Amino acid sequence: MEGLAPRQQSLLSLLALFFHVNHPLMPGYVTDCTPAGVSGYEPDASTLAIARHLVGDFSFKPCSQQPQSIHGLFLMGSLGTLAQTDQSDMDVWICHDPYLGEPALQALRSKCRRLELWAASQGSEAHFYLIDAQRFARGERDVQLYPGNSCTTQHNLLLDEFYRTAIWLAGRTPLWWWVPVNEEAQHDEFARTLLNKGLIGAGEVIDLGHLAHIPSGEFLGAGLWQLFKGIDSPYKSLLKLLLIEVYASEHPQVHCLSLGFKQAVYADQLNLDELDPYVVVYRRIEHYLKACGDLRRLELVRRSLYLKVNCNLTGSAAQRGVPWQRQLLERLTKEWGWDECLLASLDNRSQWQVEQACHERLALARELSVSYRFLSRFACIEQAAVM
Repeated sequence: MEGLAPRQQSLLSLLALFFHVNHPLMPGYVTDCTPAGVSGYEPDASTLAIARHLVGDFSFKPCSQQPQSIHGLFLMGSLGTLAQTDQSDMDVWICHDPYLGEPALQALRSKCRRLELWAASQGSEAHFYLIDAQRFARGERDVQLYPGNSCTTQHNLLLDEFYRTAIWLAGRTPLWWWVPVNEEAQHDEFARTLLNKGLIGAGEVIDLGHLAHIPSGEFLGAGLWQLFKGIDSPYKSLLKLLLIEVYASEHPQVHCLSLGFKQAVYADQLNLDELDPYVVVYRRIEHYLKACGDLRRLELVRRSLYLKVNCNLTGSAAQRGVPWQRQLLERLTKEWGWDECLLASLDNRSQWQVEQACHERLALARELSVSYRFLSRFACIEQAAVM
């Protein structure tokens, strides 16, 4: 919770409890019949204290017979990463019982919408997505959960992002973590063996699928989506678009970042700085661009990462923010050979002259276009190969 604003801390502390109970005075309440109960969840004393501070007469009564309709809660987004700020929004995946009927799902959607409104009233931005793990593993999802995103054509890329960035909040854990990287292509068979031998219980895990292969058709759609997102978040979109370019360049032998993450965990290589989601993305892009000898693009990627993190290392704002974030960013910029003059210029970007700001914006737009043209050519070659 280090570095989070108090409002963010309270919301994260209470999220599992909100979906575990239906209490008329608690935020998000719809009806007593709304699906609730998080698998294996028991609120601790500090969570109950926060709940009582929010709702004075709240009393938690454990019930061993309570249905556990919510199988898992996972947080995605910038929280917990190098790019975390007190303005970071929260994307929360609510993995639910796949056998819930439509009325129950509608009630759960209503609860999610009410919690989003409550979070906004507290000064936080939160988005809740209902996930049916069985449908998800088959590549089927409700498009309305991701408005505007062509998620149905980016399933594996989204799953890759989930496995390397999601933070477990409560409930069951992903079955994927139990399958070694060298068994990824035999994920289903290996997982079935674990379950049949009783090494793990079916009620302990969620199967969202594996990443043995990413279809080539996902790259162009994902690139187009990042071009659209780049209108509002150009630095983040440039990093994501270049990662997609890297993946496409490796196809069909794509080694997803999530698989590298899992391999590092299995090997007990737990350098948290190097496992940070943004650093991992940067390292893969850095390796790719150095191999291509494209140091100009690499320098733009570095500036994009620095500006996305938005943690000034010079001037009066240099001591603000979270110490570990600042220390990691200082280490990276020292590694890049940046001097005080360059850092001060980037930190003072709000005072840039129009010409300098336009030059930077054009450089970003140019690189977004370069990556997208690469993906377009890749898609044409792939299409021609199957004709």
